[in-house]
Amino acid sequence: MFFVLRFLFYSAFAFFFIEFNRWGLTRRPMQGALQLIGWLTVNMLLYGVIIGLFVVLVMKTLPNYPVLVAFTAYFRGFFIWLVALLIGYFLNVLDQNRTMLAENERLKQQTIQAQFNALRDQLNPHFLFNSLNTLSSLIREHSELSQPFVQKLSQVLRYSLQVQQQKLVPIAEERQFTAAFAFLLHMRFGEQLRIIDELPDNPPWLIPPMTLQLLIENAVKHNVISRARPLTILMQSDDAGGVIRVSNPYQPKAEPTDGTGTGLANLDTRIKLLTGQSIRIACQHDTFTVSLPIILKQA
Repeated sequence: MFFVLRFLFYSAFAFFFIEFNRWGLTRRPMQGALQLIGWLTVNMLLYGVIIGLFVVLVMKTLPNYPVLVAFTAYFRGFFIWLVALLIGYFLNVLDQNRTMLAENERLKQQTIQAQFNALRDQLNPHFLFNSLNTLSSLIREHSELSQPFVQKLSQVLRYSLQVQQQKLVPIAEERQFTAAFAFLLHMRFGEQLRIIDELPDNPPWLIPPMTLQLLIENAVKHNVISRARPLTILMQSDDAGGVIRVSNPYQPKAEPTDGTGTGLANLDTRIKLLTGQSIRIACQHDTFTVSLPIILKQA
């Protein structure tokens, strides 16, 4: 019976010092020799008190128990205390590593979110000034078109505000927004610009907001648009439905527009932050094409 009680005592003794050191080192990390010496002193005092009480209890409970054997508890307890101290220290190190990894992951997610927000802000519409000029011309020359123009402009601006905090939107909403945006461009360029949507009807896809608008705006910004050289922008998907392609004839302006490539680079970074994949850009047979991975298929 005594051996069972002794085993239980030493098990509880070891558990106490493991958790005590784990807790203590977490609350007050040892940053100097004095702190370390102080902590070891507290440990030694506790060790002495607990083992002393155990020896006294044994001597009073078992008066015939050999005194020398009873006092070996100090040596056995010291060994157990030392092992418990080391285990508590290493468990504390593991706890700190886990906490550090969790904190690093949290900071990483915050950094990614900040980058995403910054990139998304760079993709806000830059066409308001041109749209207001177009509206001014419509009011003077084609007043009957000014009201639908204002309605479409309002739809575009409302959508751009609604998706500020969204990473993904249904493709159907994006296409409605793109159609309104295309209407504004058509009022500006007339038949010199055609935007054709050949994407499937109501596919269960998600896409980063204002992605199609960015690609259309990029094509308009960097290509010649005139009666002699009209521009046609085509939106399609591959047969498997895994990629959206936006293409247009490659007819660059004689003087490149400032910031060439910045919009696509930002979009590529944005897609990478969400999926880990890159957009594909190709210019073959005088056709410029940007291929986007579909972010997600809804269940």
